[in-house]
Amino acid sequence: MKRLPLFLFLLVAACSNRDDIPSGILPPDSVRGILKDMIIAEHYSEQYIKKDSLRPDKKASRQELLDAIFKLHHTTREEFKKSLSFYESRPDMNKIIFDSLAVEANRRKTELYQSRPDPKLKPDPKLKPDPKLKPVHPK
Repeated sequence: MKRLPLFLFLLVAACSNRDDIPSGILPPDSVRGILKDMIIAEHYSEQYIKKDSLRPDKKASRQELLDAIFKLHHTTREEFKKSLSFYESRPDMNKIIFDSLAVEANRRKTELYQSRPDPKLKPDPKLKPDPKLKPVHPK
């Protein structure tokens, strides 16, 4: 009989809907978008702001970038921190956010490194390969 309350508590906890996002918490897609922009801003800061001799206060420049990101996404730093803490406490949802960031980064990397024909370089139709020459790598 002493175990009945514990059993009922565990039953209620196990059956509760864990996919519900409380009010005041940003949706996963918004958090993912903010994180993506923060990663890009951090990279920009490391590559350019850090080396810019005309910017004496590098930390303030980084903060300006972050403030611009929060403004772009219509949120505040506090809302984002609260949401990020929520998702960090939920490994299942956190994994989805970071996995989608990784997939998007890999897709973007593949697109960036694909060779694209230069529209300025067009083959000259008058030039023909010399039949006497052997290919360097025979097929």
